[in-house]
Amino acid sequence: MPHADGDKKQLQRMTIVYILLMVAGLFVIGGFIRIQLVQRKMWLDIAEKHEAEEIVDEARRGNIYSSDGKIMATTIPICNLYVDMGSRVVRDKKGREVKDSLGHTVMAKILPDSLYKPVIDTVCALLAELERPGRDAQYYRDRFDSERAKEKPSRCFLIERNIPYTTWDKIVHFDGWGRFVVKLMGDGTSVIRQNREHIYGNLAENCIGFGYNDHRLSTGLEGYYNNVLAGQDGLYECRRLARGVWIPVTAVDYEGQSASDTLARDKQKKERIDGSDIVATIDTRYQDIAETALRQALHRSGGTSRSSGCAILMEAATGYVLACSNLAWDSVYGEYRELPDKNIACSDLYNPGSTIKTVLLTAMMNDSSITIDTAMRIRACVKNFTGRQDGEIKDDHFLYKDPATRKIRKDTISLKEAITISSNVAMCELGWQNYNNRRGDLSRLMEKVFPYDVLHLDLKTGEYKPIVNDITLSQRDFLGLCFGYAQSISAMQLITFYNALANGGKMMKPLFCKAIIKNGERQEIKPVVMRESICDKKSLKTINDLLVNVVEHGTGDNIKDNSYGIAGKTGTSVNLNSPGVFNASFAGYFPAENPRYTCLVVVKNVPAYGRSAAAPVFKKISDCVVALDNKLENGKIEVGSRSGVKRMNTTEAKAIADGENGVVPDCRNMTVRQAIAALEKRGLRARFEGLGRVVKQDVAHGTKLKSGSKVQLTLRNNF
Repeated sequence: MPHADGDKKQLQRMTIVYILLMVAGLFVIGGFIRIQLVQRKMWLDIAEKHEAEEIVDEARRGNIYSSDGKIMATTIPICNLYVDMGSRVVRDKKGREVKDSLGHTVMAKILPDSLYKPVIDTVCALLAELERPGRDAQYYRDRFDSERAKEKPSRCFLIERNIPYTTWDKIVHFDGWGRFVVKLMGDGTSVIRQNREHIYGNLAENCIGFGYNDHRLSTGLEGYYNNVLAGQDGLYECRRLARGVWIPVTAVDYEGQSASDTLARDKQKKERIDGSDIVATIDTRYQDIAETALRQALHRSGGTSRSSGCAILMEAATGYVLACSNLAWDSVYGEYRELPDKNIACSDLYNPGSTIKTVLLTAMMNDSSITIDTAMRIRACVKNFTGRQDGEIKDDHFLYKDPATRKIRKDTISLKEAITISSNVAMCELGWQNYNNRRGDLSRLMEKVFPYDVLHLDLKTGEYKPIVNDITLSQRDFLGLCFGYAQSISAMQLITFYNALANGGKMMKPLFCKAIIKNGERQEIKPVVMRESICDKKSLKTINDLLVNVVEHGTGDNIKDNSYGIAGKTGTSVNLNSPGVFNASFAGYFPAENPRYTCLVVVKNVPAYGRSAAAPVFKKISDCVVALDNKLENGKIEVGSRSGVKRMNTTEAKAIADGENGVVPDCRNMTVRQAIAALEKRGLRARFEGLGRVVKQDVAHGTKLKSGSKVQLTLRNNF
């Protein structure tokens, strides 16, 4: 009987357990049905979220080319090299873990010895060529080996940062390595990033501009044409192939494609469209000439850290800006350089001084109510126009004062002579006689011939509208307007006026971009006419003769030694905050008989006048441009100061000439850019020491070296 009771109790317990198991099973089945049928979409979304990411495939930013076909700005891929050094569990054919004699799980390297050992030395040698301080081939080999020897090596081991894409791509394409070099990090970001490089360094850097992630901060051509250059980033949905590491589909690597292009794409959400290229109007040859001449002038004129300057070269018929150098003191480099936030030519306003007299004269010649005769006699030397102390204007010129007694020799001169020697008194007299009682008329006449407004340049820079004092309220401002004061203008606005004189009276808008290259097709940007004519042909001829006379017999006669002819005007304005310091300028065009180029040089805050500080820079630029322009038949004429031109021709020819591979060229007297070009054409590399032009090289020219050898060059500035 007791035995029967025990069996009964055991049966009851088993029944209860069975019922509980049945209930639990029903819950499991119910949960399964609920997940599969009711919550299926929710759990699929969660899984998708954890196993897929939206990856941005960054568009390649377009190149910026110079008008002479050189790449000035380009996007260079920079990579971080990560390698999957991890291990995996070895399993047998039935999927069971393989154990060693001690019962430990056998682990195998993901990057097997058969792929690692044959190429590791080559990989390390490639990395050593980067010439990182203290990092030779043995350094990299030790890093690889030490990580590989760890019990739990990293699945995403950093070997080196910021290596060139070409080096990274070579490593990716070593036998089998494409499967083990990491392309995407755990957060989905690529190990490759786009780095914007200015190929010619600081040359024209202000015009090229700088691109930033926040494109509202971008400057220059980079900023203005950002939408053209940027393209459209692609957006893709990618799958995670390993915990913490994104690795592309290996099958694609076997097809011989670059690993950088092998994202594991399930679905494309937005197509990647690479940016278009643009062709700048800047010519690297002319830009280099302008920059070198301007820098020398700043040093020669006793410039300080407060000094700065610009030199602009423009094609007369089109308004294309062929060179635009903006130099200011860079305390980091200890020299005059282009600064990213200081576009002197386009943004800085200054008192132009006597270069504005040409504007005044052009405006008066357009006034039919008065007659301007270059032979007319005008008061010069000194005159008080208002009867007050602030109404006295003086000419401090050696022609009008006796060297011994310092007495005035004569007090009236012709208008032609007044322009030639830049008489302030004469220009004030001309304005006073004709417009003192109708000053507003003079303002309106000048506005018709001069761009007193923002130019809306195709360059993102701080461009300002000129500031002109109200001459109807002040006699002193009225007089000051006649010889370059009572107004602040930019150098780009002034050269726009002088270019109109060079272009037969037609005023062209300054342009910095001449073409857009989209999908291999070149779309030209046509010149823009601002004003069809600023004066009639007769007035234009008169003004041209006056400007030629300035160079031949007047304040610009220190640059008259030429055969192609220069027409131009000097200008000097006083810096009111610094006595003895001036803004010196020279504006003009050449050849004078049939102008093709307009040039303006402004040197600010130097103790020198336009004649001595700016005019020689203009002459160096014009000499070199004439020598390089085959259309001017420069080979048949003897250009003024020929030594500088011969030197430029020689070095330019050396820099671009082809030579035998491995044979060292003569780099002496070349610029850095020319020396690099000459050496690279022969398969050689350069190392530099110093600043300026090449004065010495450690390997004599004509020596035969192995391809890839380096030549040490010593640079020096000769001011």
